[in-house]
Amino acid sequence: MHEWALADAVIEATSSALAGRNPSCLRGVTVTVGELQAIDHEIFSFALRTLLEERPFRTAEYHLETEPARFLCVSCEKEWSFAETRNLDDQTREAIHFLPEAAHAFIRCPFCRSPDYRVQKGRGVSIASLTLDSSGSCA
Repeated sequence: MHEWALADAVIEATSSALAGRNPSCLRGVTVTVGELQAIDHEIFSFALRTLLEERPFRTAEYHLETEPARFLCVSCEKEWSFAETRNLDDQTREAIHFLPEAAHAFIRCPFCRSPDYRVQKGRGVSIASLTLDSSGSCA
């Protein structure tokens, strides 16, 4: 159900971004999904399609892009990716999926083992871009 809530939020954000514009002029939306969200793209896409059925911009194409997670250790100042994080079982990954900030309870710097790091990229869901038809009645 997490994917459904996020899909609904993306559609509401799209609607807000279109304020004052003809919503039927929307042609495409690029959505950036942070790797730490661990979104099931198939479920998320299905949720988007289903929730869009009653919207005036239902014909717009939604493109999903995954933003890889990057971490920066405060202690040793080294940067690493989520793939370089060690010893995360499926249950831990699931906890991070529902609450990305929980990553701090489970992940340590692979270089110095410090729990003190910043998530530089790869969390959250955002609209990266909207594409509008600029011809005719959409101009």
